[in-house]
Amino acid sequence: MRSLRYLAIAAALAAIPAGQAHADLRAKAAREAAEYVVKKFGRAAAREGTETLAGRIASAGAKHGDDAIAAVRRVGPKALTLADEAGEMAPDAYRLLARHGEDAAVWVLGRPGGRRLFAAYGDDAAEALVRHKGLAEPVIERLGGPAVKALSTVSPRGGRRLAMMADGGDLAAIGRGDELMAVIARHGDPAMEFIWRNKGALAVGTTLAAFLAKPEAFLDGTNRLAGTVAETAVRPLAEETARGLSLAIRGLIVLAVLVPAGGFYLAARHPRAAAGIAQAMIELMPARRRR
Repeated sequence: MRSLRYLAIAAALAAIPAGQAHADLRAKAAREAAEYVVKKFGRAAAREGTETLAGRIASAGAKHGDDAIAAVRRVGPKALTLADEAGEMAPDAYRLLARHGEDAAVWVLGRPGGRRLFAAYGDDAAEALVRHKGLAEPVIERLGGPAVKALSTVSPRGGRRLAMMADGGDLAAIGRGDELMAVIARHGDPAMEFIWRNKGALAVGTTLAAFLAKPEAFLDGTNRLAGTVAETAVRPLAEETARGLSLAIRGLIVLAVLVPAGGFYLAARHPRAAAGIAQAMIELMPARRRR
């Protein structure tokens, strides 16, 4: 008998359409959200009553998904009004309200620039706009999607510095902006701090190439930008100068010993010629004498 009863219950549940079951779950979630809102925001926030509020939440959830219910739980009944005012962007409004709260939704959707960037780049743009209010919009307008990801990973201080570099022309002077933004997006504030401190050095093409090839080595201190410049520019010149001095000194000593009168004159006036003569004379010496 018990087995037959279980089979009957299972058959009855299977007979319920999947959509109806989901609707019932959403209605239950809407009811719980309404009760939560009344407790959290007070009855003044739900003047129409718990039942009416639950019905409105369930309707919004059926039309726009679970973000609508989450938004009302976070913001209160005002979420329904804000979403209605957003018109065709109501689903976006509910998503922003659920994830970032009322101020974020108003900041992003309440201004033409914010709506445009949000439509173009999605939730990452919204996060950047909220985190860097007043700064992110012109940076994203200028640098596009790569700047969205970079701004989403840095602190307000890093965002200010990035905005200053974009506005002041430093980023344009450095060049390869998309790759630079990708480094910031991967490493966040440490990369932004490094670029800010070394913006002058990074404007040199070879230095920038070395940094972009392996930014981790520069960020952890393994490599230094100054060392890279010396390797590519200063070291060959220093080595050449040292070789020249060595030849001159050798020429001076050898000629001074072997040709006292003319050696000093020739070594002083023509060190390279003296060095050549000295080298030839050394080669002509017997091996035992050279040792």
